[in-house]
Amino acid sequence: MSSVILVGMPGVGKTTVGRELATLLHLPFYDLDERFTHAHGITPADYLRRYGEPEFRKKESALITEVVTLGTAVIATGGGAIVDPLSRWQLWHAGTVVWLDAPDHVLRNRFQRDPDARPLTQDAEQIAARRAERLPFYRAADIHVDATDQAEHLARTIADRLAAIVKRDAHELSQRGRLLLKTTTTRNHPMGPSLATICFASRFPHRIIHTLLSDLSTGVPVVVADERAAAAQPALLDSLPPARQLLFAAGEEHKRLATVETMLEFAASKRAERSDAWVGLGGGTAGDMVGCGAALYLRGVPFIQMPTTWLAMCDAAIGGKVGVDLSAAKNAAGAFWPPVAVLGDVTALNTLPGDLLLDGMGETLKSAIIGDPWLWDLIVHRGTKALIAGPSGDEAARYAMVERAALVKLGVVDRDPFEAGERRNLNLGHTIAHALEVESGYRLPHGRAVILGLRAVAHMARNRGARADFAAEIDQLCAQLGYDLTRSFDANVVKDALAGDKKSLRGKIRWILPFDVGHVEQADDITEAEIDAALTHISADHT
Repeated sequence: MSSVILVGMPGVGKTTVGRELATLLHLPFYDLDERFTHAHGITPADYLRRYGEPEFRKKESALITEVVTLGTAVIATGGGAIVDPLSRWQLWHAGTVVWLDAPDHVLRNRFQRDPDARPLTQDAEQIAARRAERLPFYRAADIHVDATDQAEHLARTIADRLAAIVKRDAHELSQRGRLLLKTTTTRNHPMGPSLATICFASRFPHRIIHTLLSDLSTGVPVVVADERAAAAQPALLDSLPPARQLLFAAGEEHKRLATVETMLEFAASKRAERSDAWVGLGGGTAGDMVGCGAALYLRGVPFIQMPTTWLAMCDAAIGGKVGVDLSAAKNAAGAFWPPVAVLGDVTALNTLPGDLLLDGMGETLKSAIIGDPWLWDLIVHRGTKALIAGPSGDEAARYAMVERAALVKLGVVDRDPFEAGERRNLNLGHTIAHALEVESGYRLPHGRAVILGLRAVAHMARNRGARADFAAEIDQLCAQLGYDLTRSFDANVVKDALAGDKKSLRGKIRWILPFDVGHVEQADDITEAEIDAALTHISADHT
């Protein structure tokens, strides 16, 4: 048996139930809060009040790293330990995760007995907020148990559920997938369901894929897969029904309406109906094309994204914008067609070459600057190791970066689904990036183009109130991560492509300027001189 990890809201009884369960299973018991107090000479509650939650989570993560190496045990976590994706990665890979759950009013009654011990959950409003924040992570547990019963009975119930899991998965325990996050987001579209399911996993459990497909597709789904992704991820392709599978070449050079037409003809030849979902397996360009086909077929069918690249998982698969390129403009023909589900298997990233990892990191760095200082700090300290290809790289950090970047985009899209304001911030670095891609004949990879575009707009922001050393800090980090900071290009062709930017309004481009980590501003008064200076800054011919 592997370790048993108990998670759940503060006050749900993880320590009490954990002791009973450890006795029943003849395993040692480790309570993370008790070990924290012993290690630091101060309770978690007092540490939180004195130093704040971010500093507490760092110490807690280090403690988790230590505890999971002690051998098979029952481990009771602090209520918020699972919020940190690095901690969750370690806990979820250490054993079977049990979510102890109880209604808010039960928790409130328990807190009243010791109000000072719960600094983050002092009243009903705080409890509800913490539950909403943590539900996407609790839902990824292997076992969900109602914790309102007596501890002795709960321990026996959990022991029985554990035995059932061992029996069910005995033939594949070493390969058993780990669901790491399960959340929902508003689709913001009048057709189809109001909510979409977002899941990340380490080796996606096939039973979860099958359940989602049965819920979201009335008939056999149309599976449209990038042939390269299908070859690299045979287990993912095998998890999907084989009757309606189409393989296609998904590179940027194929991202045209002609490719989408091939998909439409295939679906029609298979007599696919409006309630039969389309599943797109592959990277960002594959998702764009398959999503475009799903939006057009029978005027809209359910669309499920199965991204297999870093860039697609953290950005392209989320938000609902799908489309194809025209000769003079990237993504210029398409639609808003939000997926009904996004299923990202992060073990797929182990098969990616280094250049595709760099592409994903480019979008991740963009998300950090827009709205996540924690993510920026993680990239600074562990980004280089996360970019090492294969399982020898820092898989935990790679996953954490994907998740946090995806959550940034999910939050922005939920607040501004149709790009009326805040969602424009997601275009940080992209205006010049897209123009550079057009100039290159779409040979310049998107993530690398974003880095060049980011450097260009950071140069613009220097004289408009940005933190004085921020542009230099971005340059230093990009160089540390291995990006080319300059490129040879025809500036006139780039400026012509800028004139066709699809986000222009009355001929004016809306620029997103980075002022500091977590602080970007929009501007539509950038001058020709500023554009010229920014392009010169990233040009290899002027260094």
